[in-house]
Amino acid sequence: MTPKIIVKGSKLTIGAFECKALGKVSQKTIDLEDQAGEYVRIWLEKDRTYSTDKHKDHFWQVAELRVPIQGYDVEITGEGETSTPIPIDLDMTEIRAFELPK
Repeated sequence: MTPKIIVKGSKLTIGAFECKALGKVSQKTIDLEDQAGEYVRIWLEKDRTYSTDKHKDHFWQVAELRVPIQGYDVEITGEGETSTPIPIDLDMTEIRAFELPK
């Protein structure tokens, strides 16, 4: 079984599901805006929480994706230029979801 994944803007939501090894896992929304331009892996932990920490052991990898780089709108005026961040959008991002253990 692969958990249902929904994206909206920079947020990725992993739907609730039942895991034989851990029991019921609640729905979780993760905002990936701070990880723009990075390759991100999302892991399920034994306590049924999620992590993107690359430096520790995890129970199961749920998904992985490359978060788009941060874009900017630049406006040049007589007083100089201003740049405004363009919101990250995961809609066109390929997300690889993994089957959960049986």
